[in-house]
Amino acid sequence: MKIAVNYSIEAEQLVKDTVIDVEMFKCPDFSKELIQQAERTKPCYIHFGLNAGSGQLNGVDWTLIKELKNWTQTPYVNVHAVAFSKQYPDYDVLTDKPKHINLMVDAVLRDIEIVGKEVGIENVIVENVICRGRGENMMSSVINPEVLSEIVNKAGCGFLLDTAHAQMTSKCLGLNVKEYISKLPVYNLKELHITGIQEDEHGRLRDSMPMTKDDWELASWSLEKIKTGEWQKPWVVALEYGGVGPAFEWRTDKEVLSKQVPEFYEMVKLNQKN
Repeated sequence: MKIAVNYSIEAEQLVKDTVIDVEMFKCPDFSKELIQQAERTKPCYIHFGLNAGSGQLNGVDWTLIKELKNWTQTPYVNVHAVAFSKQYPDYDVLTDKPKHINLMVDAVLRDIEIVGKEVGIENVIVENVICRGRGENMMSSVINPEVLSEIVNKAGCGFLLDTAHAQMTSKCLGLNVKEYISKLPVYNLKELHITGIQEDEHGRLRDSMPMTKDDWELASWSLEKIKTGEWQKPWVVALEYGGVGPAFEWRTDKEVLSKQVPEFYEMVKLNQKN
């Protein structure tokens, strides 16, 4: 497994100063200049902002996506499995009616088929998103482990597990996070994202935050599952802390990176030893 961290100016400088070490930077797909800058310090791979189930993937610049994938030798094109509540205004966010669920699954599968035709279905991975329940933007069906497993199995693609998304979903819906994750299609795990979750000033959970004790424990448990072979071994595990742009710059703290990236690196390395 490769060990990565979200690219940020702060992380780049800490690597240059030999304060932290990673094997790769995880980069967004919106700036070639940013990728060029990051690659002067460490190899990069791309995390694409694609939503399967949105019905918008026919309008994507596939030439650019394939260029970025090939340039950085990113093995997979990731998509988020989504079912936005605004697309299903007549359905309860928590609906469990088969006909409703089937419509959402079909929408996700149609979009994955588009991606597969462009890059090969063996190069596609589906990520679990966050469902917070009623009054929010995501239908619960699309985060259901049985539904996600059906999508992965029918599409013939891989799975990207985001533990923070799973943790936030579980807290919001009253689930046991380890039981929830264990039911996801981890048998076809290709990539793993780990980061901290914390409440904002209104008590709303958000991710890409510093790791807490609970976050470290969940990360350790996940890595142990990979080590023992219960889950498939992913090609990369990324600490999704820090970043670039307005959504991430305010929560990119050099002190947090200095302390937590080495802890993360050591945890992953230890869990790779027999």
